[in-house]
Amino acid sequence: MFSTIKCKKCRHTLLDETECQSLLLNAHNTAVNEDVECSTITDKTLLFLSEDNLPDWVKKSVEEDNWTKGKLMCTHCGARIGAFDFVSGIKCACEGFVLPSVYLIKSKVDVVC
Repeated sequence: MFSTIKCKKCRHTLLDETECQSLLLNAHNTAVNEDVECSTITDKTLLFLSEDNLPDWVKKSVEEDNWTKGKLMCTHCGARIGAFDFVSGIKCACEGFVLPSVYLIKSKVDVVC
């Protein structure tokens, strides 16, 4: 589905093809390409990441903030590209699923197919 994800500001590669396939989730914490029966998934502005095998640069940011809340910055230029929130546990509008805690903001990154 996605080949790479790059910082929109400096075009630095944040996630390569292999990472995209194993990390990207939908709002119900399942792989992006899996069908989900929830009709309320309308948030197309975020790219959720799997917490199980985060890239080193994301894991470093999360660990620096003690797995609570924080922002994800581009490792090359420092632009804000996402965030994480392990405290709030925000639910999907269907109330059935908690949204994944780590995400990238689509308007801050380039998704290259």
